[in-house]
Amino acid sequence: MSQITISVIFAIFIFYIVWQGLKNFYLRSLNSCIREKDWNTIQKITDMKLTEKLLGEYVCDLYQLRGFYLSKDIIKFEEKAQEMASKNCYSLQDKKDFLEQYYHMFLLKYDKKHAKFFLDEIKKIDDKHFVVYNEQSFYVMIEKRTDLIKTMIDEINSKKYYGFALGVILFMIARQYEYLDDIKNAKTYYENAKVCFHPKAVYMNKLKDF
Repeated sequence: MSQITISVIFAIFIFYIVWQGLKNFYLRSLNSCIREKDWNTIQKITDMKLTEKLLGEYVCDLYQLRGFYLSKDIIKFEEKAQEMASKNCYSLQDKKDFLEQYYHMFLLKYDKKHAKFFLDEIKKIDDKHFVVYNEQSFYVMIEKRTDLIKTMIDEINSKKYYGFALGVILFMIARQYEYLDDIKNAKTYYENAKVCFHPKAVYMNKLKDF
């Protein structure tokens, strides 16, 4: 291997180390701002061109949206959510993740206005199964329907849902049984839902007593 080749490989390695170090530094800084409720600094960091190059536009947008949400700046939150929903530069999975995360946060707060906004954006996604269970969740949480138990059990048996989606379906079945005062079945489905969620998932706080 020539000296030039070795030098190029070494330079690429050093560049990679520096790049990763900078990424980790900015992520730590943003997470520290979240913990310290320093919303202005979040905005300043994510507005920097270097931060966007290092972390990507989607991650910067997510931190801005989170900052507006946690600071209860509803006007800026709504503006940012609309901006993100209209962007076509994200991957399909990224867009689904962000819409679903905030949709379910507002569902669990029984916030019909904001839940409906995110659901309407979810409906624009070309993924039938993704749209169906999210729409059914709105019917259960906001409209308090109890006629979807059999339909949602059939969805579980179809084996088309797993992970977070499966957990949501199980939770919604449990909630319908709870509305019907069938506490035994409600507890069974709540317990099954727990297994599907990540420990930090938004639903886990609701399930901690089951």
